[in-house]
Amino acid sequence: MIIKEIGFFLLIFPVHLKSSDISTIYKMNRNLPVPICNSEHYCEENTLYYPDKIISQELEKYPHLRYYANTNEIIYPEFEDKSEEESLCISREQIIFPKSGLTKELEWKYIVNHINLTQAIHTEICLEKGRPCRIIEGFAEGYYTKCKQKFIYHQLLAVASNGSIIPELFRFPTNCYCHIDFESDRFLRSLRSNN
Repeated sequence: MIIKEIGFFLLIFPVHLKSSDISTIYKMNRNLPVPICNSEHYCEENTLYYPDKIISQELEKYPHLRYYANTNEIIYPEFEDKSEEESLCISREQIIFPKSGLTKELEWKYIVNHINLTQAIHTEICLEKGRPCRIIEGFAEGYYTKCKQKFIYHQLLAVASNGSIIPELFRFPTNCYCHIDFESDRFLRSLRSNN
């Protein structure tokens, strides 16, 4: 048999579904397909099978859900002089409108971000994650620095697998910080090599 000789292989054919096809699949299944996302924690775009029609129907049924809409903005005080400041860890701040994300229970779910209801999140992403902190690396013998990403949970409206809209906790990057460790083994090795 061919399969024994070449092992298992899988053919994948691209399938293009219209939103009406997705609604039909949903009615047959009563379960939404799991969001597909290539990111670690959330996706803003390219969310395959995003349930726009289902969200519209739910918002029509329950108009009070629109009160959960929000828009965040980044405000930098004009009076601050940052000309002589330098960050230990470089980061990028942005406002995102996620369409899918990883819940506290580590499940991927669709997040309601729709024409009639938007949910904005302020994020700060560490651009040098895992690298030594700037300026202070090597400042004191035996102490080593590393830029790390901090996360926080935000409660957002999400689409449950049965199509209803529910509150759910999602994890988002909130800031970048400098972590300092004293590594005695590494410190002792450096002392021995200097002697």
